[in-house]
Amino acid sequence: MTFKLPLSLLLLFASLSFSTVACGSEQDLDAPPITASVLIEPEEGGGTWFKDVSVPKGTDGYELLKAAVDGNLVAEWYSEYRAHFVSSVLGVGPVGSEFWAVFIWNEDSLAWEPLPVGADLFSVKEGHIMGWALVEYNTESPELPTSIP
Repeated sequence: MTFKLPLSLLLLFASLSFSTVACGSEQDLDAPPITASVLIEPEEGGGTWFKDVSVPKGTDGYELLKAAVDGNLVAEWYSEYRAHFVSSVLGVGPVGSEFWAVFIWNEDSLAWEPLPVGADLFSVKEGHIMGWALVEYNTESPELPTSIP
């Protein structure tokens, strides 16, 4: 079975992938591990938290997701975008025009924000809180996770 991304999602990945200088870094296996938390929200108000996930320093956002759910996800790598397209997390996939989007919790504004780069390009730091939510594609008013840390 061939999976084709809608043009709008490809453009979204392209803008996310090329809107920054690579943020990711190599994992530093000699450094002490860091901890970060992950929200998986397949439906509004229905989220599962994975708190204090321990990962090596230099882990990217996709690797954090994979560690949090113990590999229970389905994703396809797109080398041209240097990004994984996540199609299922914990056995839950999108319906219709939904897709898995990634967010970061902003401690200053106490609000979710769309991740400014693809998860593979985002270097996770100690204490980061990331959210993955099934959302509808909407450029005018992006959906955000409803669960808060």
